[in-house]
Amino acid sequence: MSLDSLLECFKSSLKASAISVLSCKNNEYKLVKLITTQESLPSYTIFEGKVDSLTPFYAEGYQMLSQTCGTFLNPISIGRCPDDEPPYCQNPNPNFKNCYNYCLFFEDNKWYLLGFTSSNHYIGVFYLYPNGKIKIDMDLACAKLKVGDLLEFESFTILEGDSKQELLDKFAALINSHHKPLQFKSNPNGWCSWYYYYENISSKAIKDNLELLKEHKALEYIQIDDGYQTHMGDWLCFTDKFEGGLKAIVDDIHKEGKKAALWVAPFIVSGNSKVFKEHSDFLLKDSFGNLVSSDNLTYGGWRDTPWYALDFSNPKVLDYITKVFHYFSHDLHIKYFKLDACYWGAIRSYCYNRNFSCVDNYRKGLEIILKAVGKDAFILGCNAPLWPSLGLVHGMRVSDDIVREHHRIKQIAFEVFNRQWMNKKLWINDPDCLCLKNLKDQVASTEDYKVHLATILISDGVLMLGDAIHTLEDTDFEKINKILEVKAWDKEISYRDDFSYFKIQNKKTHEVIEVYFNFSDKELALSFAKPCKEFWCGESIEGKYTVSSNSALCIIS
Repeated sequence: MSLDSLLECFKSSLKASAISVLSCKNNEYKLVKLITTQESLPSYTIFEGKVDSLTPFYAEGYQMLSQTCGTFLNPISIGRCPDDEPPYCQNPNPNFKNCYNYCLFFEDNKWYLLGFTSSNHYIGVFYLYPNGKIKIDMDLACAKLKVGDLLEFESFTILEGDSKQELLDKFAALINSHHKPLQFKSNPNGWCSWYYYYENISSKAIKDNLELLKEHKALEYIQIDDGYQTHMGDWLCFTDKFEGGLKAIVDDIHKEGKKAALWVAPFIVSGNSKVFKEHSDFLLKDSFGNLVSSDNLTYGGWRDTPWYALDFSNPKVLDYITKVFHYFSHDLHIKYFKLDACYWGAIRSYCYNRNFSCVDNYRKGLEIILKAVGKDAFILGCNAPLWPSLGLVHGMRVSDDIVREHHRIKQIAFEVFNRQWMNKKLWINDPDCLCLKNLKDQVASTEDYKVHLATILISDGVLMLGDAIHTLEDTDFEKINKILEVKAWDKEISYRDDFSYFKIQNKKTHEVIEVYFNFSDKELALSFAKPCKEFWCGESIEGKYTVSSNSALCIIS
């Protein structure tokens, strides 16, 4: 395999599909297709090639919970919910692995990257076969076409290099040329209600944690998560768990010098909501004009179901969402929004209006929200379609929900590792909340928490605490404060390709933090020629040191 052979496959595939190259620069291609018959296809092949079946690779998912690695012969899902398996896919095809956005693979001592550098209207789909075959399509994402339409596809690149990190940096620069990352004045830190209270939230719960957080000035945001609203979609109807409505508790947060943050799922409505019962015209429908809940098309959602998706080509929907976010931002002065269930704004099985794709639907929603909240607000995408979010969110959740147990903590670590290159290049990464205390039904070991702490440290993104503050001890806050200190460094983060080792280097003081992960079932023997200290507790380390199985060690020198 070589760059020349990949390019030859690419040109042959374009010729077979009658796709033209509009422009080419730095191995990035802008493609166009003229629709000449009534029988237009839902997707067009832009690449067909083949590698060895044992070639190791990594490929992205369409939505947050899907990532794939392994070999073409034996692909391995990193995320808990692959795009091409239930519950997200109701009719999986066992003959290939479905991936999206980009594929990175290593062959003949070279790294190769095939990827889409824009996501304005359509979706880049990869089909990876056990025999090493790669097929890449431009999925038109349910857009309706007619004869004479000239389709401008998303930009596509083919890159080769000796270093995986350098290749990903080049890829990020190309993406930035199409989708300029949104800037925010700070790297957010705070506390989130979800992972201790879940939907059983109340004014008292917020006030209790607010009182204890007053002395921790660096933890600015108090995030009110799901549970304040009566139903999904009825965002301005509040439960009686909030005396005086949402405004009263938000005012309390601001009076104590903290900043209120709010969870909203703006792309969906529950079948139990007023919006659903009174405004069926707000909702996306199937090709026959029937209302269809998301569970008939994909994953149905996690609570207050059934879910229906909003149609952002409808001016009334734009007015409604503008009203919701204008109230939150301008009346309540909330300037941090965690947007959840974003994937449901870009489901490919609904019928969209002419010249509107599922990507257009989702991006239009984000554009309206950004306009409503103003330039001083922070938008975090969660459970989102990744590439359609480019340039329209400040932060992005890059991992599954934290659960205090071994397998989820390990899973989240590898989700974060594989998306580390995106941080501060495409958006600010959110590795989900830092949780350090077991719950009755969630139990992790001391070694698991070492992995979790190290993952949050190297992620260098959004930092939100997930435990009730009264459960945390002084030693926990010592660790939290160390993460906050490192976040403030002017630093470089590098790592081995297998993610067994990370290095964080302070450019000003030349301090170095080294992080060793041991995900094997055996102890890891290390040897240190020079004296150093364990990062969290300051224990002196010199000579031989053993890292327990499924654990992590952080040292500073």
